[in-house]
Amino acid sequence: MVVPPEAHADRPDGADHVDPILAAVLQAFWDTRQEAPGKRLSLARLSKRAALPMSTLRRTLAQLEDAGLVTVAIDEDGAGSVVPAPELLGLIEDLLG
Repeated sequence: MVVPPEAHADRPDGADHVDPILAAVLQAFWDTRQEAPGKRLSLARLSKRAALPMSTLRRTLAQLEDAGLVTVAIDEDGAGSVVPAPELLGLIEDLLG
């Protein structure tokens, strides 16, 4: 999700940056945490807050879940929710706080 340094060879500082899709998801988590700490976030609401199609959101969440940074739960009716791990919240705090 972070662009490798070699992709920035033409940039003088060579700095990495956060993928815009990931940034939108992290911002949505941050905004929700500010409004209601510890609240479980529905996938539909997260998709809307991040302004991402559900398929893109699900791919991003799958990557975060594989890294142990979120827990995604899907109900029998297909609705789902997500809870960020404390480690992810710490990273978001460092980036956006």
